[in-house]
Amino acid sequence: MEPATSPIRTAAASRLVACLWCHEATTTHDATRNHGLCQSCAHDNVEISWRLVYDRDRRIGSIPSNLRAAYGL
Repeated sequence: MEPATSPIRTAAASRLVACLWCHEATTTHDATRNHGLCQSCAHDNVEISWRLVYDRDRRIGSIPSNLRAAYGL
């Protein structure tokens, strides 16, 4: 019987994506945790870091309910 091995982390967490605020490269893990922002932008902009950022072209987030109602989407 072989010993159990620890799960291997996939490369998706370390894949690079662009920050939605400064457009610098950051990891997918940081962007997911900080709602699309890199670690430094999330630290600099604490008051907006909790908000969902909607980017139609990159297919990030969803249309906010107030915009959905205003434009009949």
